[in-house]
Amino acid sequence: MAMPSPIALAVALSISAAPLAARAQTVEDGSDAAIGKAAAGTVLDLIGQRFKDLEPKVTALRRADGSWICGSVNVKNKDGRYAGERGFVVDLSNAFFGRVPDGPELLNPRAPGFQAMEQVRQLYFQMCMD
Repeated sequence: MAMPSPIALAVALSISAAPLAARAQTVEDGSDAAIGKAAAGTVLDLIGQRFKDLEPKVTALRRADGSWICGSVNVKNKDGRYAGERGFVVDLSNAFFGRVPDGPELLNPRAPGFQAMEQVRQLYFQMCMD
C-alpha cells in the first residue's frame, strides 16, 4: 500500500482538526461526564467560538430543563490573568450560548446589548440556580 504524500497528510490533518479549532481547552473538574460527551463537545465548541484566544476553563457543567446546560467559564483578561468564573447557559436545541454579565455591564439600561445581557442573566437565574 502506497504511503500518502506529506502534502496530502498535512491537508488531511488540517481538515480533521478544523472542527476542533474553536473548542475550549478543557473541562477542569470532570463535570462533562454528567452531561455526556456529545453535549459537552457542543458546549466546549460554543465557548471556544467566543473565547478561543482567552484560554477558557470550563467547570460545573450540569443539565437544567430540557436541552439547557448550565456551567461556569473562566477566561483570561487583557493582562493575561484569569478573571474569575462566571456562569453561562447553553441551549443545545439551537446552539445558544450566553455568559452571565458582570455587574458593571448592567449599569446602563440604554447601553447597546443591554437587553440581551439582561435576558441571559434572567435565563441563568431561572435555569441554573438551585
